[in-house]
Amino acid sequence: MLFLALAAYGQQQERVAIINTLDDYDSISVANLTYLTDRLRETAVNVLPANRFGVMTTESIVAFLGSLENTVRVCKESSCLAELGRQVSADYVAQGRIGRFDGNFTIKVELYSVITGNLMGSFTGSSKNISGLLAIINEKAADLFKRMLDVSVGKPSAPSIAGGISGLEKTTDYEFGGGKRYLVNLSTEPPGALLSFNGIPAASCPKTPCKIELGAGNVRVIAALEQHETVDTTVSITSNNQSIAIRLKSNFGVLEIKPAYLDGIGSYEDWSLSINDKLYRSFENRFSPGNYNVKLTHICYETINFMAGINKGSREVFDMSNHIKLKKGGLDLSTVRNGEPAAEPVFVNGKRVGDTPFSDAVPLCSKIEIGNSMEEVNVALKYNEKVRYVHKLDLYSPIQGIAPRSEVEKPSRTSFWVALSLDIVGAAIIYAGYLKDRDMMEARDRYDFRGQSRSYYGDAWEDAESSRSSRNMLYAVGSIFLASGIGVHIWF
Repeated sequence: MLFLALAAYGQQQERVAIINTLDDYDSISVANLTYLTDRLRETAVNVLPANRFGVMTTESIVAFLGSLENTVRVCKESSCLAELGRQVSADYVAQGRIGRFDGNFTIKVELYSVITGNLMGSFTGSSKNISGLLAIINEKAADLFKRMLDVSVGKPSAPSIAGGISGLEKTTDYEFGGGKRYLVNLSTEPPGALLSFNGIPAASCPKTPCKIELGAGNVRVIAALEQHETVDTTVSITSNNQSIAIRLKSNFGVLEIKPAYLDGIGSYEDWSLSINDKLYRSFENRFSPGNYNVKLTHICYETINFMAGINKGSREVFDMSNHIKLKKGGLDLSTVRNGEPAAEPVFVNGKRVGDTPFSDAVPLCSKIEIGNSMEEVNVALKYNEKVRYVHKLDLYSPIQGIAPRSEVEKPSRTSFWVALSLDIVGAAIIYAGYLKDRDMMEARDRYDFRGQSRSYYGDAWEDAESSRSSRNMLYAVGSIFLASGIGVHIWF
């Protein structure tokens, strides 16, 4: 009689199938889609009473459709969710589908009665990221599944019971049949993988490393990590404090950019790197297999654009030294001495390129000097535009000569101490800049250290950039003070 009662109980249970969540654009990783599906399935288990409803596991759905690959294919090809429910012998079927609208992710979850083919309910929502979609499921999924509680799907009614009292049995002592549970330590290499146990994620152990209580016996564990292959394995739980380590195979390639400068021009300013319109601070990055648009920009150099194809396990290196080209602008330069045009030698980045009047293309970030004394010309060049500039030299000409040193007023005691003070302040500020340079190098050493978290690298990079900016500012200010002190010494 107990066997017949259990059989009748199994027949009265209504089967609920939660089909794999789909992404219409195939841009979301399988790990994230699996996690959203597991969350829908966990909500159904928590809401629906077990004496009436049975939520099908991924394994039971795969058993009906043949394989995991076939399950994914059928879920994508099926245009009628109720028909897909009939294929897996379910009474109810639900599925989430992710789309796009106005630059955001959208999610739509539908619940169908397989017997009638009618839509019992649905909910939708949108978010800028996957975590937002998970929050929508947490908020709305329970109300959707509660609609099944007051619906009858026409299951066979229980057999009629004859009147009278019969089959009186004596009660027996209670025996605990729940099975033993053990504390298990889960870890993956590398860490940070999302976990699910028998198809259901656990709030107490969302990602590795973590600890969780599991029942004795075989447990199916799925570990998924971005840019790594998902691991689906079965482990045997036999003892307390059991440790389980899972090694994940990488599914990414590396793109390395080697920055370069021509004769050090513009080296005070870093190159700007963007990949698929996203800025990157590091010039060595990991990417999933695919093609990526790379753009390199600099105020002194022409923009570099190229396509990088990344394969699993590959390392692509782009050496900029063979591809950089300086930005240029036109310069029309003349010299006036004592109110009259004069011919003076012109130097660009320390090399003589002609005499005034001078007209030619010049790199934007060049140092332009004029005359035998190589006096710097403070002209602002413009990219692909012509600039006209007239440089005026000192009133004393070589013919007139400069007043002899003996005729120049000798430095006073006051000017001496002023100059000395400026020199000391300038030297102190430059030394502070040197200390900031050491801080920057230490931060970069921390950034190059392997095996740390993303936030660790972000903090190290910010420290390096902050120290670099402070160093440059201190060097500039200190140089001004030092130059002023030297100028006072010479002039007075």
